[in-house]
Amino acid sequence: MSTTEVFALDIGTRKIAGLLMSPTAEGFVIKEASLQHQLPGAMADGQIHHINAVSRVIKNIKTELEEAGDTTLNAVAVAAAGRSLLTETGASTMALGPQQRLSSDEVRALELEAVLSSIQELATHNEGGVMDSYLCVGYSVIQYYLDGEPIGSLIGHQGNQAQVEIIATFLPRIVIDSLGTALNSAGLRMESLTLEPIAAMHVVVPPTMRMLNIALVDVGAGTSDLAISAEGTIKGYGMVSYAGDAITAGIADTFLLDLTVAEKVKVELQPGQTATCQDVFGNTLNLSYEQILEAIAPRVQTLAEKIAQEIIRLNGVAPKGVILVGGGSLTPELAPLLAKHLDLPQHLVRMRDRTSLEIVKGVPEFSGPEVITPIGIGCTHLDGRAMQLIHVTVNGKQLQFLQMASSQVGDALLHAGLNPTEALGRPGPAFTVELNGRYIPIPGTLGQPATILRNGEPADLTTPLMDGDQIELIPGEAGRSPQVTLAEFAEIPAQSFKISFNGSPLEVISEIKVNGQIQGPEYILQDRDRITLKPITTFQELFEYLQIPLEQEIHFFLNGKSQTVLERVELLINGEQQPPTTPLRSGLEVQYRRKQVTLQDVCQRQPDAAQGITIKVNGQEIDLTAKTATPLANGLEVSLDYIIRPQDRIQYEPRVTGALNSYIVTDIFRDYEPEEAFLQKGGRILVNGVEAGFTTPIKHGDIVEFVAYGADTANS
Repeated sequence: MSTTEVFALDIGTRKIAGLLMSPTAEGFVIKEASLQHQLPGAMADGQIHHINAVSRVIKNIKTELEEAGDTTLNAVAVAAAGRSLLTETGASTMALGPQQRLSSDEVRALELEAVLSSIQELATHNEGGVMDSYLCVGYSVIQYYLDGEPIGSLIGHQGNQAQVEIIATFLPRIVIDSLGTALNSAGLRMESLTLEPIAAMHVVVPPTMRMLNIALVDVGAGTSDLAISAEGTIKGYGMVSYAGDAITAGIADTFLLDLTVAEKVKVELQPGQTATCQDVFGNTLNLSYEQILEAIAPRVQTLAEKIAQEIIRLNGVAPKGVILVGGGSLTPELAPLLAKHLDLPQHLVRMRDRTSLEIVKGVPEFSGPEVITPIGIGCTHLDGRAMQLIHVTVNGKQLQFLQMASSQVGDALLHAGLNPTEALGRPGPAFTVELNGRYIPIPGTLGQPATILRNGEPADLTTPLMDGDQIELIPGEAGRSPQVTLAEFAEIPAQSFKISFNGSPLEVISEIKVNGQIQGPEYILQDRDRITLKPITTFQELFEYLQIPLEQEIHFFLNGKSQTVLERVELLINGEQQPPTTPLRSGLEVQYRRKQVTLQDVCQRQPDAAQGITIKVNGQEIDLTAKTATPLANGLEVSLDYIIRPQDRIQYEPRVTGALNSYIVTDIFRDYEPEEAFLQKGGRILVNGVEAGFTTPIKHGDIVEFVAYGADTANS
C-alpha cells in the first residue's frame, strides 16, 4: 500500500469527481472532494469528444482541491471507461526435453507467447496494426497444464508438454491519448490508470469475496460497465452502451423537456412528490412520481434486459447475485426488473452506496452509489493495483505502454512485436516416438539463447522495467533436431544388477526394444521409433528375459496311457532355496537347476508293492519275497532312477498290497526246489491238505506239500 496522498479523478459523461485520499491504519480517508458537471457536449457514452472542455472542468476541480487541501497537485490517478475495453483469450504450448525442469523464465515466456496469440486473434477482428492501435493493459492466467492435466504452477516441474491459457485485456490507444492530453492541458500528468469496472470491483468486491460468482454493474450516464468475479479472480469485463442518459431521454421525449431539465427531474424524482418544470414551449408542468415512472418504464425495461443479456454472455449463466453502483443504479424499478430477467431473488440484486464502504472515512456528504467508482480509483492506486505509463526503447524503437507492478523486459519485447520465446533460442524441429503404445513428442534443442541488454547490462525476460529503459535484443541461434539417447529418454535406472549366475558373472539391465530389436542405452532415437520398455526387477522377470521357463511340461506314456508331468526350476540364492518372486540385487550367488522327473517320482503315485509271506513247504518254513516288476522304457529294462523324457513309453506294473491271491504255488519255486523224484516223476500238490495246482493261490501261514508219485504222503 502506498503511504502518500493521491489525487483521484473520475471523468464521467455527465460529471467529474475529484478526491484527495490517503491511507490510514484502518483503511482510507477522503480529505477533500469536488464534484462538478461536464460542459455540454464534452463527452458522450464515456468517450471524450472535446478535450478542451473536459480539461477546463478538470482544471477547476484541481484548483478547488489545491486550495482546500493547501497543496499543489501535479499528478493524478484516473480510470478508463469499460466501453473501451477489449478482452481476448490466448494459449501457448511448449514441448519439454527429457528431464527438463521448467524455470520461471521459461514459464514467463510461455505466458507471453500466449498473450501474443491473443494479440494475433484480436488482429483477425480488427484492421491495422493491433499493437499500434491497442495497449495490452494486463493478462491473467486461466489455467496451466502439464501433459494435458491442469496444474497450479509449472515452475520446477518436468514432463512432455507444458501449456497455458490466459485472458488478456486491451485498451485503444486513443483512449489513453485523449485522457493524457486532457490532463496535460490541465497541468497534470497521468500517474496511474485503471479501468472503471476494476476500480469499482476493488472496493465493492474485494479479493476475499471473489470466490463468489458475483456481477458488478456500474450504471453511469452513457454506459453500464460490468465485471464478473468467480473462483478467486475477475473472469470477465463487459459494457452496455445504454445507461442513465437513455432514461433522461425518455423523460425529455415524453414531456418535451430540454435534456438539462429532464436530467434535473430524474435526479430529484422521489415517491409521493411532484416535479414542477417547463417544457420547451414554456408550459408549466406538474409531473407526479407515477407519471414519470410510466414515461421511463419501457426504457428501464430495456436497460434491465440489456444488462442481463451481457451478464449471461460474460458468465454463461446467471451469477449468484448482482451489485449495482453508479448514479444510474438509482433508477426506479431497475433492480427488481434485473432480478426478474436473471431469475434471481430480489434481495440478491441490490444497489450499494458508500455506506457499505466501512474502511473509507471522511467527507461524509460525498455519498451515494455514484461515488463508488471515484473512491475505487483512489483505493486502487493506494493499494498499488493501478497501472502507470512507461516509455522504453527496444532495438531503437520507442514504445509507450502501461506499466504494471509486474512489468518486465518480456512485456517490452511483446509490445515491440517480438516473440518472447525467441529470446530463449528458437527450438529445432521436433519429432514423435511411441513408448509402450503412448505417443510422445521429442522437442528440438533450444539453440543459443538471444542476448538481452537493459541499459547495456545483461538481462532476461523477467528483469523489471523502469521508465526510460533501453532494451537491446541480439538474436541467438536456432536449435537442432533432438539428439536423445534411450538412457536419457526412458530414464533407465542408473543401477544395474551384477550377480553370479550358475558360476558365471551376469549383469542384468532392463530390457528395451526399439522397433522390435533390443537396443542399448546409447541408442539415439529417430522419428517414429516404437519403443518397448520392460523392467527386470525379480528373478521371475530375469528368467523370462533369459527365456528360461520356470516350468516345463513332459508328455509320456505309462502302461499305454498318456501322462503329463512338470519339470520345475529350483532357485538357490546364496545356498538357500528361494521363490522366483525374490527381488534382484547385486552381489547374489545364484544357482538354478531343473528338477528332473524320474520313474520313481511317477511310481510314488502308484500303489505300494506287495509284502513278502512265510509258508511251510514239506515241513520247511519258506519266506517268499515280494515280486519285483522290472520297468521297461521304450522296450528296454531300466531302474526306478530312470529320468523320463518326452514321448517315453513306460511299462511298469507292481503288485498291489493286500490284493486277493497275490501269490500262487508257482511263486514257491523262486525260493524252494522240490525233491528230485517230484521233478522227475511229477506228483500231487496239497495246500493245507487240499489238492491244488500250480496256479492255486497261497497266503501267509499256508502249509504246502509236494508229493512225488509212489511216495507215502504220511511221511511228509
